[in-house]
Order: sequence, then C-alpha cells, then structure tokens
Amino acid sequence: MQNCKIAFTSCARFQPHVPQTAWEDILAADPDYLILLGDQIYMDFGIWPFTREYQGRPKRYGVTEFEAVMRRKYEQQWAEPHFARLLAHMRAKKGLLGVWDDHDFAWNNAYGADTTLADEVHMPEKRAVSRALFHEFMACATQPPDLFGAVDTALARIILLDNRWDATPLPVPDPVLMGQRQIDFLADQLHHNKPYTLVCAGLTMTHSGENWSRYTQEFAQFKSLVQGVPGVIFLAGDIHKNAFDPPAPNGQPPCYQIVSSGVCVNILGLPFEFDRRRNWTLLELGNDAVLVQQHDKHGITRWRIDRASWTHQATGRVKRQG
Repeated sequence: MQNCKIAFTSCARFQPHVPQTAWEDILAADPDYLILLGDQIYMDFGIWPFTREYQGRPKRYGVTEFEAVMRRKYEQQWAEPHFARLLAHMRAKKGLLGVWDDHDFAWNNAYGADTTLADEVHMPEKRAVSRALFHEFMACATQPPDLFGAVDTALARIILLDNRWDATPLPVPDPVLMGQRQIDFLADQLHHNKPYTLVCAGLTMTHSGENWSRYTQEFAQFKSLVQGVPGVIFLAGDIHKNAFDPPAPNGQPPCYQIVSSGVCVNILGLPFEFDRRRNWTLLELGNDAVLVQQHDKHGITRWRIDRASWTHQATGRVKRQG
C-alpha cells in the first residue's frame, strides 16, 4: 500500500510586507493532505500599546464590525501569494483539512459557551459569524454546520475535533471542552480498519495553561476511548512551538502527541526576524512505520515510530541551509 504524506501546522498571522515563505517549504514537500490546526487568522494578537489589535479587542466590536474585520483578515491571508499557491495545490488534490482555535474563532482564549460574557460581547451572534466564515473560506469541514468530522485515507482515519464552539472557561464546575455529542462522535469514529488514527484539534493535550488535561472529566473519557486502539496519534497546534511527546505511563498523554505551531507568527509579537517561527510537521505514514519530520527555522528534527512495537527513535537533526 502506498505511503501517505500529511503536513500539518497552525498559527499564521498576516502582516503586510512580511512574506510567509514557510508555505513554499510545505508546497515543495507535496503532501497528500494539509491539516491546518487553528489560528489561520488572528483577530487579536499581542498587548496594548504595542499592537492596535491587542488581545481581547474583538470583544468590543459590534456584530457587524466583528464580521467585517474577520472577513478582511481571511481575505488578506487567503491572498498572501505563498499561502494562495499552496492552497490551490491542496484544493486541486482535495487534500485540505482544518479546524479552528481561539484567534480564528473569536479572540484570545475565547469559549463558545461563555455565558457570563454573552450579553456584553454578543457571543452567540459572533460565534455564528465565525463559523459561517470558516466554512466559506476553508470549505473543508465534513459535516457542516459543525466543524468536527472525519476523513479516511488509505492508511489512516483523520478525525477533526472542535475545542471552541461548546467550550466553557476555566475554572468552572464540570467544565466542557467538546460536549457529549462530540465525545460520542469521537467514540464512534475510533472504530475502523485503518492502521492509524490521527486525532486533530487546536488545543494540545498537555502543553501550556490552556489544554485538554485541565478538562478532567472529558480528558478521562478521551484516555479511556483511545486505550487499546492501535496507531493513535494526536495532532495539535496553539503554542507557537513544535513538540513530540510519546505516550506516558500516567496517561498524560495517553498516545503520541505531535504539536506543530507557529508557521507564520512571531512568538512574542516582536517585529524582529529572530522572533519568527517556521514551524510545521510532515508525517509519512507507511505500512511498517510513521516517519516524522518537524521543521523550524533552524532545520528538521526526525523520528521514526515503529508500527509493530509502537515505540520510537530519534533519527537525526538536519540544519537548515541558507
């Protein structure tokens, strides 16, 4: 059976006169699928007075202004020439998939079920706007109007999850990240005959202060669901870093977790080249192993995950040329 190449990344902030050349690296790899794991646009970024689009500013927009700003940001990102070439290439092979995270859902650390802010910021109306624009520009969700869905490839089932629409902020009693309907969907989709399962979401399971493990009840359900399912790999974004985490004895994480975030964003929001990221990851799924290449501005780090033993080994680091 032919190998399948899957590229994934997250976090692309459009800035005029800052070319997003990292997309050309992904195009050169010619993946069969490209999975965008959230923050395809940034409704807000950074802190006042260092940026005009400081974190939380979209809360202050009326619904009409919110929609206009979000549409403009999508149009700017989709017209960025390097991204546009990759997008056209992936659409031609029907290989574009994606989910959202906070900055392309509403604003930094936004939660769709945050009823404490609903009257102040029109969250129900704004989240409806953001979902409609996501479907219009991404055009890749498999079960509209929802953003979660699943796609089968020759070697893997790719499960896309939404960790924003029904999420509640922390700390609250019995916090919700996905909701029972989506948990049930995940449970159903984990039953298939493919060698691998890729579970994809915006948030990581264990990194940063905002992650799946803090939603203790749903995280326990997730760990129970994937226990005994062979070939599960969790893909995530959000943190403006790359990470490779094998399954841990304590179940945090319960399966391989591979994070790739910050393809075209400055981690601190500083306008300097040293602060820029070029983070993306290429998976090559084969009958005997998964080959992992994690790219950043310094080069490529490689691992091999053996399918039979489900153990891994580092296979080298290559410095970036030029």
